[in-house]
Amino acid sequence: IRFARPSFLSVGVMVCDVRTACVVMPSCMLSEALADRGSLSMTPRPIVQNPVHSSERPLEKEINLPRSATASTLSGHTESEMSTSPCHTSSILGRALQLSRSPEGCRQVQDALGKAACDSERELLARELHGHAIKLMRCPHGNHVLQKCISTMPPAALQFMIDELLAQEGLVKKVAMHRYGSRIVQQLLKKCKPSQAEGLAEAVLREAVKLCCHTFGNHVVQHLLQFGTMEQQYALVRILERRMEIIGSSPSGGDVIAAAMIHAADIDRVWIARAAIQHPSVLLNLGHGRHGHDAVARMLSVLGGREREETYRVMEASLAELNTSKYGRRLAAHVAATR
Repeated sequence: IRFARPSFLSVGVMVCDVRTACVVMPSCMLSEALADRGSLSMTPRPIVQNPVHSSERPLEKEINLPRSATASTLSGHTESEMSTSPCHTSSILGRALQLSRSPEGCRQVQDALGKAACDSERELLARELHGHAIKLMRCPHGNHVLQKCISTMPPAALQFMIDELLAQEGLVKKVAMHRYGSRIVQQLLKKCKPSQAEGLAEAVLREAVKLCCHTFGNHVVQHLLQFGTMEQQYALVRILERRMEIIGSSPSGGDVIAAAMIHAADIDRVWIARAAIQHPSVLLNLGHGRHGHDAVARMLSVLGGREREETYRVMEASLAELNTSKYGRRLAAHVAATR
């Protein structure tokens, strides 16, 4: 409360309350207002220049504060934070499967999974997808919903996907070779515990050669190399050794060999390199690859003695061929620099 200078005939004060209007109150009404209101929360306002009598001055316009400002903002919460996840989830219940198959609907289901308050709410939504996981894995929209389930739900709640994949012989290979389905198999191998994903890993190992040479399937094998158990990694390395000529002649297979040179155990990298140098055409094919040229460089670093010299000799004899591609030139430069 601030008073105007006493030289004026009528003294007025400004009373401001964020929940009500701002008005001009004559000084003669001040004591009466304080008695009625008790402790009044007021914000000082500037002195009004050239005030007039209160009877001649219209009231200030009321401040139109939005409801969110008086309710949620003043309490420290935004309107979006006030919306509860159960309400959001309830709007999806009973329609999760149908929505998952459409572009806009799958976003709604993903949003509901992300904003759910607890795992039980997410599992309630995911229960509507049980029995339809294989179709959703191959759906351009539904696969995103399953990926959201994998990223937000505990491994035990994802068992229904693994069960449906293992329900039919050869289904893992088909899904792993699918443009969208391969993403689900990769994420399951990464998220689930080794004991839970054991059947899935065994199915991948049985079809490892075909998957290694496939555009999408090779990514599944790479995930098993990176996130599988030591026994599964060992089994994959033995497959790469025995079938090096077939796998190494494929661009996709070259990516798997490159991944093995990164994630396999040190001794296994040596065995992979020894298998590769038995096939000069494999080394040359790897040298032209985006990831393969780096794999050859790693092979040169793990080999020693006569094996190392033989590898350098093969690469130097192929420098003209290597210089015809972008990544081949990088490998040629590496060979020249480390010879």
